[in-house]
Amino acid sequence: MSTADHVIDDRSPEPEPLTPATPRELKGMIKDWRAGRATKHLSEAFHDAYVALIGALMIGAMIINVILKAQRVVSQCDSTSCVSARTVLPWAAFAAAVAAALAVSRLFGPVLASAAEGFWLLDAPIQRARLLGARLVAAIVTALIGGAAIGALVAALTGSSLTSTLVWAAATGLSAAAAVSFAASQQGIERHRLTRFAGAFFTLLGLAALLLVVAISAGWLRLGLSDDLGVELGLVLVGFSSLVLITSLVSAVRRLGRIRRARLLSGGALVSGISGAFFALDIGLARDIVVERRAAEIGHVKVKRGKGVGLQAIMWRELQRLMRFPQPLLVVAGTIIVPYAADALGMSSLTPVFAALALFVALIPTLGGLRVLTRSGGLARSLPFSPAAIKLASVAVPAGIAAIWAVATSAAYLGFGDGAVQRTVPEASLMAIATALAGLLGAIRWTQAKGVDFGAPMISTQAGAFPPGLVSNLFRGFDVCLLITAPMLLGLSPFWSLLIAAIAAVVLLNSMDAESLRAKQAEQQKALAEQRKQRNAAAQAAKQRKR
Repeated sequence: MSTADHVIDDRSPEPEPLTPATPRELKGMIKDWRAGRATKHLSEAFHDAYVALIGALMIGAMIINVILKAQRVVSQCDSTSCVSARTVLPWAAFAAAVAAALAVSRLFGPVLASAAEGFWLLDAPIQRARLLGARLVAAIVTALIGGAAIGALVAALTGSSLTSTLVWAAATGLSAAAAVSFAASQQGIERHRLTRFAGAFFTLLGLAALLLVVAISAGWLRLGLSDDLGVELGLVLVGFSSLVLITSLVSAVRRLGRIRRARLLSGGALVSGISGAFFALDIGLARDIVVERRAAEIGHVKVKRGKGVGLQAIMWRELQRLMRFPQPLLVVAGTIIVPYAADALGMSSLTPVFAALALFVALIPTLGGLRVLTRSGGLARSLPFSPAAIKLASVAVPAGIAAIWAVATSAAYLGFGDGAVQRTVPEASLMAIATALAGLLGAIRWTQAKGVDFGAPMISTQAGAFPPGLVSNLFRGFDVCLLITAPMLLGLSPFWSLLIAAIAAVVLLNSMDAESLRAKQAEQQKALAEQRKQRNAAAQAAKQRKR
């Protein structure tokens, strides 16, 4: 036997090639990791679910009660113009739902991923389309449910039949889902012009539908529309939106693997920031995050020189800000239709409330300067004016916009729809001014709200401990609108609303100067402490001399 026969082969076998994990396996690992670190028992989860269910039932019962009452009020107007106007109004809800779905999809994605998924899952050797498919389906289903809820709510509030309500709920929901699917297909090829153009188109379509409602109710147009025609048009819209949904969904699924990781992570970061702001019930912070995102997308703008001296320079800067970003002015212009549409639908008594709330929401983006001065106290202290004077100068341009809005909506309070309350020109003018003041003062109160102080002493409740200003920030602005418009809602003279608005303006003016007053008080207390210290030192020196 040769020596070579006794040589032992110690070579290790070749390792088998590793098979990459599937997206389902990776998601299962994440689920197991989270389940192993759960901090809530099953009984606690059932208790929370029970509380949530009871709360949902209570709120749902209240909403249903409000809808039924509104149906009774609207159904009292059974003339041809009222029926025609109510037939057109679901189209406005459909257009608004689609425009909102496109705007939200353009802002967030609609397909997105968190930062943790970005550096772990998206770097794994797996097909990105399989990983993101569930995200796309979740976005489409959310839009479907939200759109259906909007369509059903508007159709029910206009006094439509059960069949018409179900048809418009399906049409609006499928249209919103188709809009999200279309935005996802555009996201896969990094194109957003069509999404932006479609959003603007449906926004204008909604405004045109509201104008048509006003024209029919005022008698400017004679259209014999019926509820059956609305059902037929809704069924046509269901078929068309279903076709668009299927076509866009197929295209979006094919393009899921082409979405860049930077785009996915930017949407996930925005969602995380906004969810944190809503967790703290700070809606103003959520809006600040969205504004920062839009500014980052623009990148840079052309620098423009200011004009004026003193407080005039601040007013001119606010005007330049609006001219550079005029979209808020378009929103304010769109709210002019609200009082006309409310009066046209036979809700003349509720017109001031709806109009004030619409103007309140529309004027918030125009108060960017006041927002900066409120959150950055050092900037206001660096200017040679009192904080109240600076903030009043920053509010001058929005106040002028509110005055123009009041002039444009004065005719809505004269009463031109069927069943509307007829008023004189002076009374209608006072109502328009009071409503504009309600919206303006509500927006000012909402804008200058301070952030929640989590370092303050907590309030103990059955829901747990929370800071005192956590819940009150949710109602800031809305309370002023409802308080000012309450006399007009009760059928009283608009003079009382103007009186309440004057009192609210004085209170807000004092709150604007509260910071400077606190600073003066601190300086006075410091001076008194220094004088007290000097007197004590002089008294001790006198005692020592006597000794």
